[in-house]
Amino acid sequence: MLPVYRALATVSKEVLPRLMRETPMRKQTGSHERNVGPASSGAPEGAATGEAKAVPDGMSRASLLRPALMLAVLVAGMLLLREVPGVHALLGDTVRLRQGVGGRLLFCLAGAVWCLFGLPRQLLCFAAGVTYGLVEGTALATLCTVTGSVGCFFWARWGGREWVRLHMERKQETPGFLLRHLGRVTAMLQRHPFEAIVILRLLPVGSSLLLNLFAGVTGVAFAPFAAATLVGSLPQTVIFVLLGSGAQFGGMGRAVTAIILFIVSGWVGYRLLRRVVRE
Repeated sequence: MLPVYRALATVSKEVLPRLMRETPMRKQTGSHERNVGPASSGAPEGAATGEAKAVPDGMSRASLLRPALMLAVLVAGMLLLREVPGVHALLGDTVRLRQGVGGRLLFCLAGAVWCLFGLPRQLLCFAAGVTYGLVEGTALATLCTVTGSVGCFFWARWGGREWVRLHMERKQETPGFLLRHLGRVTAMLQRHPFEAIVILRLLPVGSSLLLNLFAGVTGVAFAPFAAATLVGSLPQTVIFVLLGSGAQFGGMGRAVTAIILFIVSGWVGYRLLRRVVRE
């Protein structure tokens, strides 16, 4: 989880404050041009107010407040779920989670929140295997994964899509380190949205939270995102549910199968990633 915290900290501590310092200058310049008028500046009448119209006051405030709120909620949720033992204890309470439909609904609710805030879903899948076995555990863990990822996707779209679009337009000529990498990921997601998300889900390394955020702020359509999340996350879901069910029922064969599938899944993801990058 450390890379996720560092990436979110970089955005919240460096990019947002810099943009907040720049935005008042633009607003002030636009106001000054309106006061001076076309007679003193020699510019056409429409050009005097062009700068102010380019970045409306309401859009500027929204483009700053929404990303800040989005990041604050995500960071607060991750820290709260990590430090508060309630969710951890609930996922380990197999007796309570096996109590009919109510126990299943409780597991799905806790699992969806767990995945929404980007906590390691391997733990969730392992707990599903321990509690429900291979078949039912895979189905419930998949439902939690897709639901939580879609929730994070729409949260990022609400909070960051407009800010990313405006900021990338302003910094198109001289992008910084963060925007350069965001631009590369954006280009890959826009060219091959389904394939790119499936590949990134298959890789054994990486952050599901960052992928959900990138997809949300870069304008990937909902249908390919949801379908690719379902397909791409399924192999690792099966792997860790297998490990959990093997630990519950003493199946050494299941543990060995899970390890083999993990290696094969990572190798397939790596090969597909190389092909997409070449294209």
